[in-house]
Amino acid sequence: MHKFGLILSLVFLFSSCQETKKIYIASHLTDCEGVAPQKCMLIKSRPSEDWTYFYDTIEGFNYEEGYSYELEVAVTRIENPPADGSSLQYSLLKILSKQKDQTVGQNMTHSTPIQQQEVSDIVYEASTRGSFFQVKINKDLIQKTKDRSLQKINSKTCSKQDWTTLLSLLETIPLEEINTLTPPTDKRATDAALHAKLKIITKTNTYTSIGFDHGNPPEKIKQLVNTMLSLVESIE
Repeated sequence: MHKFGLILSLVFLFSSCQETKKIYIASHLTDCEGVAPQKCMLIKSRPSEDWTYFYDTIEGFNYEEGYSYELEVAVTRIENPPADGSSLQYSLLKILSKQKDQTVGQNMTHSTPIQQQEVSDIVYEASTRGSFFQVKINKDLIQKTKDRSLQKINSKTCSKQDWTTLLSLLETIPLEEINTLTPPTDKRATDAALHAKLKIITKTNTYTSIGFDHGNPPEKIKQLVNTMLSLVESIE
C-alpha cells in the first residue's frame, strides 16, 4: 500500500509539471536574436493570435521549411534550468496537420518569403482637418513628419534588425485583406480621434487599409502599427 501511494505521488508530481497543448507553426523561419543571431520558428497557440518567436526546440519534431504545421506537444517545466536556457521542454506528441505553403517558390533557395522581398515602404498616416502625422519606413530610413506637404521630414537610419522585425510582422498579415479589416472603434467620425490608415507598398502594388482610429487599429495590424510608432519615438 505504501509503495502504491509512492508511485501515485510520483505520477501526480510528474503530471503537475507537464501539460499538453496545441501549437501552430509558420511555414518559414525568421531572423531573431538569442544569445547570438539565429533563425527562429514562428508559433502561436490559436489561429487568431499573432505569431511569436520560438527560441527552443521540439524534441522528436523535424521542421521542414515551406510547410505550416499544427502540432500537439507536451510541455514540461524544467527545475533549475541553466542561466541561458529555457525553463520549458517541448516534446512532439502528434502532427495534427502539415500543409505546403503555395506562396513559397519551389526553386527558391533563400529563406526569406516572397512577400518580404517585394515590400519597399510601409506608411502610416493619421490626420484630422487640423492635424497630420505620417511615418514612413523602408530598409534604409525611418521618417516622421507633421507637414502635409511632406517637405519638412525628420529621419533616422533604419537598422537591419528593425526592418527584419517589421517584415516578420508583415508575414502575419494577408495584404489583399487589409482593406477589409473592421476597425474596433469609430471615434474618428466625430473628430474624437485622428483618422488613420496603413499602406504597404511593394514593387508591383500598394495595399491600403480601411480607415481606423489612431491609437486603436484593427487587431491583425495592431502589432505592426505599434512597432512603427515606437520606432519614431526618438525622432524629434
